[in-house]
Amino acid sequence: LCRGDYARHPLRAERPFRALVETPEGERAFEADAVLDASGTYGQPRAMGVGGLPAPGERALGERIVWTLGDLDARRTSLAGRAIVLVGSGHSAANAVHVLEGVAREAPDTRVVWVTRAANLRPCTEVANDPLPERHRVVRHANALAARPPGWLRVERRAAVESVAASVAGAVRVALSGGRTVDADAVVSLTGYRPDASLVSELAVETDPWSEGAARLSRALANVTDCLSVPALSPADLDSGEPGFHFVGARSYGSASTFLLKTGYAQLETVLDGLCATA
Repeated sequence: LCRGDYARHPLRAERPFRALVETPEGERAFEADAVLDASGTYGQPRAMGVGGLPAPGERALGERIVWTLGDLDARRTSLAGRAIVLVGSGHSAANAVHVLEGVAREAPDTRVVWVTRAANLRPCTEVANDPLPERHRVVRHANALAARPPGWLRVERRAAVESVAASVAGAVRVALSGGRTVDADAVVSLTGYRPDASLVSELAVETDPWSEGAARLSRALANVTDCLSVPALSPADLDSGEPGFHFVGARSYGSASTFLLKTGYAQLETVLDGLCATA
C-alpha cells in the first residue's frame, strides 16, 4: 500500500508490508505482517554547517571528513603530526579530544583546533551527579583541556562552520563565523546523528518533529531526564501509527543522544510480547 491508501481505515492493518532488499543474489521483494525498524542513526551523521545543513564544500570532501569515533580511532596513525579541526561539543567530541590528546602525546607536532558553538569556557555539558562515572571523567577532562588548552590544542568558541574548501595541495581551509579561518590536514566532524527516513517514505508513521524518532515514545518519555531511569513502556508507547510497524533501538530515539542498549533490548521484549499476544 502507498501512504494514502485506506487512510485511517481498518483495512490498512490487514494488508502486508512489502519490502525491497538487496541480497547476495540481487534485489528481492517480500511481504511481512510486521516490521521492526532498527536501522539506527550512526550511519547518518549530521552535517557540520550552519543550521544543520552541509556547509558549502562539505559534501565535496566526502570521506576525507572523519564522521565517527570508530573512524577516528582507525585513522589515529595517519593523523599523527597533522593539523586537525574538530567540530562539535557533545560527548562524542569530548571522547575525540581524549583520542587526539593521545595522538599529540605520541606525535608532539600534532595540532588540533576545537571548533564549538558553545561560548562557555567548558564547552561540554557536565551532568550534575552523573550516574555514569566514565562519562563524567571523559567530559570533565575534555572541559579541563578546553579551559586551559595545552600547546597542541586551540579552542574556537561561538564558532559555526560556514564553508570548507580543499586546496590543490590537499589541505582543507575551514571558514568560521566572525571571519575566522583555519587551515588543516584533516577534519573531524562529530555533531550528532539523525535517522534515515527513506525506509518509511510510503508509511503513515508518526515521528517526533524535533528528534525524528518515534512520536509516541517521545511523548511517553517527555519528563524523563535520566537515561538510566526509563520507565516500563507499554506496546502502545512503541506504536508508530502504522499498524504492525515499530521503531526500535536507536532509531526510535532519532537524533536524541540519550539512548542506551539496555533500553533497546527492553523495547524488543515489549514489541515482541505485543505481537505474540495479537497473533
